[in-house]
Amino acid sequence: MLESFSRMDKKINLILASASPRRKELLALMGTPFETRPGNFLEPKKGHQSTRDYVLALAKAKADHVASYPGEILLAADTIVEINDELLGKPSNDEEAEQTLSILCGKPHRVYTALVLRDVSSGESLQTVCETIVYMRDWSAEEQASYMYMGTYHDKAGGYAIQDEVFNPVERIEGCYANVMGLSLCSLCSLFEQKTLPLSDDLPEACQRYTKAKCTYYPTILQNMNCQRGTGWSL
Repeated sequence: MLESFSRMDKKINLILASASPRRKELLALMGTPFETRPGNFLEPKKGHQSTRDYVLALAKAKADHVASYPGEILLAADTIVEINDELLGKPSNDEEAEQTLSILCGKPHRVYTALVLRDVSSGESLQTVCETIVYMRDWSAEEQASYMYMGTYHDKAGGYAIQDEVFNPVERIEGCYANVMGLSLCSLCSLFEQKTLPLSDDLPEACQRYTKAKCTYYPTILQNMNCQRGTGWSL
């Protein structure tokens, strides 16, 4: 098993295996100092496995392909957008962005984010996958062209940011808002809780302040943790 850490008295050498600025900002809300250390690997194409299994395999591969050292706790994540059994990646140019956004316009899709939390010393890991259903608004061709002109679709799964206040692509969601940004904090909290890693007492409130979104999802995750105040949250 992973070593049990005191929430207050032991320092955690937490490593985020990602270059995503959004994941970095979200992870900072946990209140645990961390270092960002992305790795590089060639992502394999999806085979016959489910999307959940595929995104989890990608997160595990990220954890495998980043430099790590004994005593560190490694966090790797991967996010995938799926619509009608088709996976949508990060558009690399205007043509791909136009195709991706046209597919998503006015339709629902699913966003999966896999998290892998690994104790480098023991090599053992905890993992989870969070799923959010996202309903997109029906924007005009002119709005899409204007958005693409800004070039902000780069480095975003599905070519959009849910928090974009100008393009405002999302009508509503079912599930975790932060998950669509690339890191479900409640899901991560459940992994931290299992191994008594440090937790912020006001994480749900901090997440909602950051995302500017009212969340009714987190009690579903946190109530399963059976936390007590002082070691987590009471609901």
